[in-house]
Amino acid sequence: MGANLSHAAAVCINDRGHSKNTSATGKGVYTRNYILKRCDVTDEIKRTWEDMQEATEEGACGVALVQVAKESKYQVIERSRKGTGIDYWLGDNDSFLFQRKARLEVSGSLNGDEGELNKRLKIKIEQTKQSDSTKLPVIIVIVGFAQPMMLTAER
Repeated sequence: MGANLSHAAAVCINDRGHSKNTSATGKGVYTRNYILKRCDVTDEIKRTWEDMQEATEEGACGVALVQVAKESKYQVIERSRKGTGIDYWLGDNDSFLFQRKARLEVSGSLNGDEGELNKRLKIKIEQTKQSDSTKLPVIIVIVGFAQPMMLTAER
């Protein structure tokens, strides 16, 4: 699955005209500059990810999963069901296998500017309240490919 998400992100980065190693700005909880390193986008990869909306959604997940794994104590342990307001359940390396410790919601934008990404962030913060009964922390990551950027929030 990781390779598929990586390919989707590579298609989005390439589609926006960015180089194989492009800088991205992290804002919010994870504030620093990143280098997004993508693979070569072959004809086969392009044909696989011809639906740019799907490529954007899945590519954003790929970027967000790596960012969360590098910046937090969490890693993805499970895909969430629809209707929960989140995309993934997170766990940590120190706990019992597959024990849920946090939640993750991801959104991506192929063309949006920082203003549009901030609007998405507010919407996603509200959306995650659907699973607040778990009382687990939630991380929200919004990935922009036009001007490579990741906006993050925790609550």
